[in-house]
Amino acid sequence: MAERPPDKEILKYEIIRKKKKKPESYSRLARDLDYKSVKELTYCAIEHKNLAAIHGLIKSNVYAATDALDCDEGVKFFSEKSKESNSSMPELYFFIRRPISEKYRKIFRRLARESILKTALKISSRGIKGTRRKTVPYYHIGMPEFDLDETIQHNPLKVHNKTLSYKDIYGIKRKRQKRKVILILDTSGSMYGRLLLNAALTTSVLAYNMEDEFYSIVLFSSTAMIMKEIKENKPIQNIIDDILDSEAAGFTNISIGLEKGLKQFKKLKKNVKDEFGVLITDGNYNRGENPLIIAKKYPKLHVIGLPAENDADRGIETCREIAKEGNGRFIAVNDYKDIPRALIDLLAT
Repeated sequence: MAERPPDKEILKYEIIRKKKKKPESYSRLARDLDYKSVKELTYCAIEHKNLAAIHGLIKSNVYAATDALDCDEGVKFFSEKSKESNSSMPELYFFIRRPISEKYRKIFRRLARESILKTALKISSRGIKGTRRKTVPYYHIGMPEFDLDETIQHNPLKVHNKTLSYKDIYGIKRKRQKRKVILILDTSGSMYGRLLLNAALTTSVLAYNMEDEFYSIVLFSSTAMIMKEIKENKPIQNIIDDILDSEAAGFTNISIGLEKGLKQFKKLKKNVKDEFGVLITDGNYNRGENPLIIAKKYPKLHVIGLPAENDADRGIETCREIAKEGNGRFIAVNDYKDIPRALIDLLAT
C-alpha cells in the first residue's frame, strides 16, 4: 500500500489543480503546517491565481499568509481579482489589516472600499418612495428613468420609424423629500464575524439612497462612536475607510448606541416630515439599561434583527419589542448579506 504524501505536497497539488472551490478545503489541509510552509504555499496560490486557496491559508495562519501577500505581487493579484468579484476584498482586508505593512495596508483598504462601493451601487434602489416625480421633455444619460407613455404620445412617427434620439425622450426627474435618518449598527464581539464586515456596505447603501439628505452613522459595542454626524458633510469614501479600520470588541450595550443616535436628531434643527432611526443588531445585549426605555423616545425606530449565535429566540424577541416601543417596523433577516436590501425596504416605506 502506497504511503500517503505529506499534507504540504497534497495542498500544493490542490492549489495548482484549482478543483476545490471552498477555502475550508484548503485550510483543513494547512491546519498542521508550519509558518514557512504556509507562506510558501501562499506564494504558490498567488502564482496560480487561486483565490479560494489564499482565503483558506489565511484562515489557517493569517500571519504567514499575510507575510506572502505583503508585496507587489500580492497587491497585483488582488487588484485583478477585485475587478472580477466584489465580494472577496472586504473579507480579505478584515483578516490581514493588522499584520500587513502600512504601505500595502492602504492599497488593500482602497481595493476593499472600491469593492464595497461598487456592490452598494448595484443593490441600491433608484426612484424609491420619498421622492416627487416630474416628467420633463428631455432626457440625458445618467437619468434613472424615462416616461415611455409621454415619449410615444409626443413622437408617434419617430417611434414607428425607429428614429428616436435622446432629445425626443421624456425623462423623469425626482426631487427628494428630505429626511433625517440615524443608522445604528451593532459591532460588538458577538456580531463581529457577520456584521462589522457588512457595516461598511450597509452604510454605503444608506449614503447612495440619501444623497443630499440628513443622516448619521453610529457604531456601538460596549461604547458607541459616531462615524458621521448628522450635520457633517463627510465623503462616503472616508466613512467607509473609518469603518474598515474600526475595532469590534467588548460587550453589547444597545442602549448606549440608541442614546448616541437620539442626540443626533437634536443636533439638526431643520424641520423635516420624516425622521427615524434604524437599529441593526442581534438583540442580545449584556450591558447597559433596557433598550426599550430609550426606544420610546425616538420619533420612530425600525429594527433589522439578525439571529444570534447563542439564544437567538431571545435576541429576536428583544428586537421585535424595541421596534414596537419605537413605533417602527421589525424586519428579521437570516444572514447579514440580507441587511442592505432590508434597509432599502425601510427607506422605501
